[in-house]
Amino acid sequence: MGEYHPEAHVNGLSGWSLIACICSSFAAKSEAAEALRSMAQIYKIFVNEIPVTILEGNPSDLPETIDEHRPVYFFTERDKIRKAFALAETGNYVRSLTIIGEDARQIRQTLFSAYRLIRAAGGVVMNQHRQILLIHRHGMWDLPKGKAEAGEQMQRTALREVEEETGVKPLVIVQKLRPTYHTYVTVQKVRILKKTNWYLMQHDGKGKLRPQEEEGIDSALWVSAEDLIPKMQGTYGNIRDVLDQALLTVYFS
Repeated sequence: MGEYHPEAHVNGLSGWSLIACICSSFAAKSEAAEALRSMAQIYKIFVNEIPVTILEGNPSDLPETIDEHRPVYFFTERDKIRKAFALAETGNYVRSLTIIGEDARQIRQTLFSAYRLIRAAGGVVMNQHRQILLIHRHGMWDLPKGKAEAGEQMQRTALREVEEETGVKPLVIVQKLRPTYHTYVTVQKVRILKKTNWYLMQHDGKGKLRPQEEEGIDSALWVSAEDLIPKMQGTYGNIRDVLDQALLTVYFS
């Protein structure tokens, strides 16, 4: 369904509480997160699991010293950025890359001009037992998501993909989360930039989970708070980010 759910915003997730161990996973990030929130526009794009972060700011925002494995450049430093980005694409040497400039969207479009943009959507689903729905796909813990069909609204894509990949329904969208970005290369050597729109969802049913095996999913399960953090170590960077985002929303919004 493509409609929005205003009643979900009214109901929200009031009264929900995950155990304190989840909150502790955010502690080390608090200072950096606060700094990021001060920037007007942010993109974080995972290239070979290396985060390329694009921020809006001024040259004065550059740090005084730069770690060569985690460089930070203003967008006018084109040659340095090209070299660092090439290292990220090959997965060598650079562990992260941060670019600061006046227009984050333009920087993203310029930096990834050789990539084809694909849109997808997925959900972070919580049930009445305060558990989170995870899937196991190609040896990694993941969240249900998939590509949008032609003319399909993102909310509809997210609901459809969660239902298809896990069998879970009915679902209620509680809140939209920030999108994530990651890249990959097809067997035809086409570079893809995938934007995934995410939604925090609620499920109060008791239906049986049905992992979609034809999509490479060998299991789907509800994960309690105490079991979530270990599984987050065996997943992708963008999935960890969206889980952090969802949990921060539950606790602090």
